[in-house]
Amino acid sequence: MQTTIDNLRARLERAFLGIGAPTEQAIATAEMCLDAELREHFSHGVRLVRNIATEYRTGASRRRELAITSETPVSAIVDGGYNLSPYVHRIAADLAAEKADTTGIGIASVHSAGVSGALGYLVERIAARGFIAIAFNSTPLVVVAPGTTVPTLGTNPLAMAVPREDDDPLVLDMSTSSIAFNKVMRARSLNTELPAGVALDVHGEVTRDPHAAVDAQGRGRLLPFGGHRGYGLSLMLELIVSGFITGRTGATKRGDVIHEPDDFGALYLAIDPAILGPAENSEAVECLIAEITAAGGRLPGENSRAIREERILSGVVELDAEAGAVLAEHTP
Repeated sequence: MQTTIDNLRARLERAFLGIGAPTEQAIATAEMCLDAELREHFSHGVRLVRNIATEYRTGASRRRELAITSETPVSAIVDGGYNLSPYVHRIAADLAAEKADTTGIGIASVHSAGVSGALGYLVERIAARGFIAIAFNSTPLVVVAPGTTVPTLGTNPLAMAVPREDDDPLVLDMSTSSIAFNKVMRARSLNTELPAGVALDVHGEVTRDPHAAVDAQGRGRLLPFGGHRGYGLSLMLELIVSGFITGRTGATKRGDVIHEPDDFGALYLAIDPAILGPAENSEAVECLIAEITAAGGRLPGENSRAIREERILSGVVELDAEAGAVLAEHTP
């Protein structure tokens, strides 16, 4: 299915307006999903509409005004009020950057929201203002610790971005699980196999069947990336973001609702490079990047950025069957 970027943006906005979201929230969320789709980050593009809509409905009875419940010159706690979740996360990322603009460092945490959308989009937004950006996110429990079969961790993505003087920020966006859960759900929709060694079935056996990797309650059994190192990183993020921000871990967090908005705590950090060292140190950043690329090395995110730029120039985007079905479901 081929469509124009403008048409896709309009349909995404209609989808979020259709579930009752305010206009400003719908526009911001549509932009994030569109950006992911243009980069071919399909797990966080059009298909994410389903997740966001589910969480928005789940939070309906608890919905309230978005609020800053605690604030210092360098920090803020953002109560998302179960509003449209990517919009809430964008507010928090912007708030961290605003504080860094004044104090040199800013940090914002998020609770009572839902899925963040692509973290890379948010750290790039911070870095575009000249700050080093770091973001951590928690998710529902769909990852098992090595040697176990009970999900006790989220996919717990993290993202970092480094500002550059004469180019777009350099962005790393990664999950600490061997595969993003949305990619498993996408494989189920498209009836394709999973990569080897990324998921277990209910019996604890490694499987490439995306249907076997998800139980009857819709909960996955994914493996951490990188063996014990990835597990350790995922565990620390779970403790920091779920433990300290939402107060929901382990059995308390693992419930019957896989898209519970409370499962998506987040932390955003913005740092002015000027508080780390002299301004001329930015030359060292550019020298290393130039050295890597001159040797034929690839930089994180460069392929997806090139794809996005190509599509923006053409004004056209090709949607697969799953994306077409999601749009038909939410914008009939």
